[in-house]
Parts: sequence; C-alpha cells; structure tokens
Amino acid sequence: MSDFCLFVSDLHGKVNRYEKLFAYLEKEKPANLFIGGDILPSSVLHSFRAGEIKPDFVTDYLASRFRELRDKLGKQYPRVFIIMGNDDPKIEEETLIEFEKQGLWEYIHGKVVSLDQYQVLGYSYVPPTPFLLKDWERYDTDHTVQPGCVKPEDGFRTFHTEENDFQITISDDLKRLAESVDSERAICLFHSPPYHTGLDRVDMDGISIENSQADIFVGSKAIKTFIENHKPLLTLHGHIHESSRLTGVWKEKENTTVSISAAYEGPGFAMVKFYLSAPFDAERIIL
Repeated sequence: MSDFCLFVSDLHGKVNRYEKLFAYLEKEKPANLFIGGDILPSSVLHSFRAGEIKPDFVTDYLASRFRELRDKLGKQYPRVFIIMGNDDPKIEEETLIEFEKQGLWEYIHGKVVSLDQYQVLGYSYVPPTPFLLKDWERYDTDHTVQPGCVKPEDGFRTFHTEENDFQITISDDLKRLAESVDSERAICLFHSPPYHTGLDRVDMDGISIENSQADIFVGSKAIKTFIENHKPLLTLHGHIHESSRLTGVWKEKENTTVSISAAYEGPGFAMVKFYLSAPFDAERIIL
C-alpha cells in the first residue's frame, strides 16, 4: 500500500492539460488520483443546448486515455476517484458510470468508499451561481441566494428534475452522508470550497449588484459547517480559480482538518502531490 496521491480539478476538457496529467501519472505512478470536477469541455453543453449530437469527450478521449494508461502501468495503475462539477452537464454521468464498471475510475458523487484504512466521500454540488446551468447546483443551508445569482429552479438542466429536488439543500445531503463517515479517517472530495476561507475568494471587490455589495466569498456554508463539526482528515476542493491568486492560499489547516484546492487561474493547471500520512506537506505543481 502506498499513500502517494495526486489531486487535480477544473481541467475543463483542455486536452493539453490532460496530456500533461497523463504524462505525469505514467512517470510518477501515484497510488491514488483524485479528480475534483469540471472535467468536460464547454462544447458538450453548447451542443446540448443547440440540439446537436454532443461531442463524446468521455468515451472518445478520457476513457481511451485512461485505458491506455492502465495498459502501460498494469498493477501500478492508480485508483482514480472522480466527481463532476458545476460546469459539467449531468447527461454525461451515465457515461462515467459505464466506464466505472470497466474499472477505469470510481465515480463517487454522493458516495462513501473505502481506501485502505481511510474513507473517501465525494460530493459535486455547489451553492447557486450567476450561471444558468443548474445540474450541480443546490441551495446551500437555506432557500436564499446571493445577489446576482440565479435560483436553481430558474436556470436549466440537462436532465429531468422532480419539483421537490429544488428543496433539497447541500446541508441536507451532507447530513445524510455524514451518517456513513468515520471522521478521523475521512477524505472528502468536494467541488465547492468551504465558505469564507482562504480557498474561497472571488474577484468582486467593490462591485454592487441589486443595490447590494457583492459577496467576495461564494463557497458553501454547509461544507464549512460539515468540516467544523466532523473534522475529516482531509478535504479537497476546486471551483474558484482565482482564489489562490487573491489570498495566496491553496492549502490550510483548521483544527485537525487539512483543506486543499487544486483550482488555478492561469495558462497552465495545478496538480497537488501529497501523502495521506502527512497531507499538510502537500506540494502544488503548476504545469
């Protein structure tokens, strides 16, 4: 058993980023890879909205490249834990699940799975944003939204949604998932960062929306409360690309919990290398 891990997020279907990732995986051979959402190109959503045949990025590229990697690495192929993010149309979820059955990765949104003596929890939803795609948005702790944001029921989704689904909050989901988690051994793969932390900062200083000052923090209050109450070993986040530029922080520690973001604003992308035995010693690599 090795506790050498790699964490990436927000690759947004950029093939040049994925190719750098695959080259690194082949060379360094981590035992575990965590992918924190926003994995697909925007062309998937654009084609859906235009009523066109969607590009099959997961089948034609992502699964094909992971299969090639597995063939090369054999027994050294990593366990791959993956979730989607708010920019990923949920219509691709079924495809991710199909390739999970082939052993390429483990799709863990809404699940808790074992990793040696640890547990891994996956969760994709983020609080309401100004954007219209609502496949992976939920109300956070109550049924209000920040100024300038669109309510979940007022946007659009790529799949049928029951009316009562709009009433479920991130807080509701995390209370359910917490029942299956041993906090001291938990690794949480979230797309959203916890609210009002060093991993959660947007570039909205001095901007007024609907006669109110825009909040410069847009992460999840429910995720922050979950971390405070349950104190997991490690939480992994993405979503807010500019946060580390504005705060200078991409990892932090609160009580016994280490929280890390792999979201990055720049021409390249960030990979975070860490060991489960010492997660705060994580190293961020920009490629």
